[in-house]
Amino acid sequence: MGWRRATTCLDRLRGWLGRAPPGPGEGLWIVPCRAIHTVGMAWPVDAVFVDRRGRVLRIVPALRPGRAACCWRAWGVLELAAGEAARLGWKEGERAGRRRVSTPMRTGP
Repeated sequence: MGWRRATTCLDRLRGWLGRAPPGPGEGLWIVPCRAIHTVGMAWPVDAVFVDRRGRVLRIVPALRPGRAACCWRAWGVLELAAGEAARLGWKEGERAGRRRVSTPMRTGP
């Protein structure tokens, strides 16, 4: 479990495409990032936009496939399974809890 980090342009563009949906406690940490889309995805995600200090600026719960969301003040966004942000008790204006971030995602050979 933990969060996977997407830091390269290709990793950020690809996101969850072609991957299994996140389970409890799993997420995709996309930095830097101020806007996401769910084009081509088969399931909804919670999008948690945060600043550099980890303060939650905006939560978009259950963002459905084919949609987009943004927060221009954000430094990064955490994509979680739909409902996970509420389960964790995160609220806008509060600091997001820390989790172990796994190694960066790898695309290609």
